Amino acid sequence: MKKTVRLSLFAMLLAFALAAVTERSARMNASAQGNNQVTITNFKFEPKTITVNEGDTVVWNNKEGLHTVKSDTDVFVSKNLKAGETFSYQFTKAGKYPYHCGFHGGKGGADMAGTIVVKKK
Repeated sequence: MKKTVRLSLFAMLLAFALAAVTERSARMNASAQGNNQVTITNFKFEPKTITVNEGDTVVWNNKEGLHTVKSDTDVFVSKNLKAGETFSYQFTKAGKYPYHCGFHGGKGGADMAGTIVVKKK
């Protein structure tokens, strides 16, 4: 009987520890994702410039209209994004990545444009 109680207590403690680690990991992931998001709204990218680390993924969330996300050098190009759709890209090399909306912006920061700055880890 004592052995069964000890095993049950151990199993409960293990389950609690695993749940805590899983929740912490999920919170950290959500936090990191939140810092690497760009909102597409009112014919602009917000924030206009975002800084991330090598290996990070940036997610663009289109809140309204029809837009694209296209790097000035064609490193990444989204499909046409309708309201509610997203586009993501993982940046593996440090550098500056200017981008624009193919419909409402242009290379070099014209109109609807933004920049991703990627730092070395």
